[in-house]
Amino acid sequence: MEIIQIIITVFALFALSRAVLRFKDNKLTKNELVFWMLIWIAVIIIPMIPNLTSRVSEMFGIGRGMDLVMYLSIVALFYLMFRLYVKVESVQKEITSVVRSIAIEGKGKKKK
Repeated sequence: MEIIQIIITVFALFALSRAVLRFKDNKLTKNELVFWMLIWIAVIIIPMIPNLTSRVSEMFGIGRGMDLVMYLSIVALFYLMFRLYVKVESVQKEITSVVRSIAIEGKGKKKK
């Protein structure tokens, strides 16, 4: 086992443990935990079996296994960015609503 494989495995195990702890603290839903577990388990498996990505990439007509990994990573990052964007928009709307209600209550108190 090469040093990079060890480093990646240790990091992925650490990240996996963080996901489990966030789930126990009720900061992740069950679906989110499964998603992150699949991601980090894949991160552990891919360096351990380097030929696996080459064989899978051949099935999709992609030249190299690393290209497949990069394509899938980019797609996953765009998906996560989209989810973050939706969440930020939702939080902004909630903040706007709260600020408006506080401003209306404050205005009513000043008139009395």
